[in-house]
Amino acid sequence: MQSCTRNGESNYKEFEARFREISTHGNDHLICVIEDEDSEKIVATGSVFIEKKFIRSCANVGHIEDVVVDASVRGLHLGKKIIDFLTKHAESEGCYKVILDCKEENIPFYEKCGFKPKEVQMVMIVNS
Repeated sequence: MQSCTRNGESNYKEFEARFREISTHGNDHLICVIEDEDSEKIVATGSVFIEKKFIRSCANVGHIEDVVVDASVRGLHLGKKIIDFLTKHAESEGCYKVILDCKEENIPFYEKCGFKPKEVQMVMIVNS
């Protein structure tokens, strides 16, 4: 799954602490994984977190993040399954929209999933 970003090494203790932290968020932070049962490896993953807004009568917005499908299983529509699952979860949590950021070369994939380009993402890296 390192194909999605630069990964720092985390040890089991750090992983376990982060897992416990995320688990306390209940339905507001959901991670979806698809495992290849033969190899017992995760081959696709993505997450959604629910932002609680003050605008739009205290509406919710779903943010999809970290969608990645291992190169060995691309073309099996696992990415679409991940996106559909995460989007349905956001809808079930009352989100009025679901947003995500992606690379330009991934726009056609997300358009097939029902997303459309809107506005521009900006970033400031504060810890490198």
